[in-house]
Amino acid sequence: MLNQVINMFWTMVCFAPVGFYWALYFAEKRPAWLLFTSIGISLLISMLPARWLSALTISKDRKFYERIGVTFIRWFVQNGKLVNWVKGKYLLNSGLIHNRKEALNYLGTIAMQERFHYSCFLLFLLSTIDALCIGKTGMALLILLCNILYNVYPILLQQYNKLRINLILFGRRVR
Repeated sequence: MLNQVINMFWTMVCFAPVGFYWALYFAEKRPAWLLFTSIGISLLISMLPARWLSALTISKDRKFYERIGVTFIRWFVQNGKLVNWVKGKYLLNSGLIHNRKEALNYLGTIAMQERFHYSCFLLFLLSTIDALCIGKTGMALLILLCNILYNVYPILLQQYNKLRINLILFGRRVR
């Protein structure tokens, strides 16, 4: 349940400016095709093979991710440190991964989450660009900030998690 509360919180906080922007967009009688095109392009990203998205991995060094704050962000995300701390305090079987099969399954979950966040990243980015084009700089900056919080850091976190799991499972770095 705590995972869902965390998901709902971040989704509502970070999608609110994007939704508000597009509501203003329609209130100003701008063409609907731009929003639908942005959504369509964003959805295409979710259909890309996982190996293509893996090619976007920024670093193969765990320390890189730790230096940019990914371990701090882990406290505030689904299946993160806060959730595991609560589970460990109240449940005997805490944690997400207990064996090789669960680790391999979690790599599939990571791929799905990466697709979702890349797709949202593109929608937020296109919204930011459109807001800049029509002179709504404040709204563009707010959407950009939400994009970093909701998409960039989760993508980096997934890359970090994938790296950690592959090091444990295979004793090698992610390719």
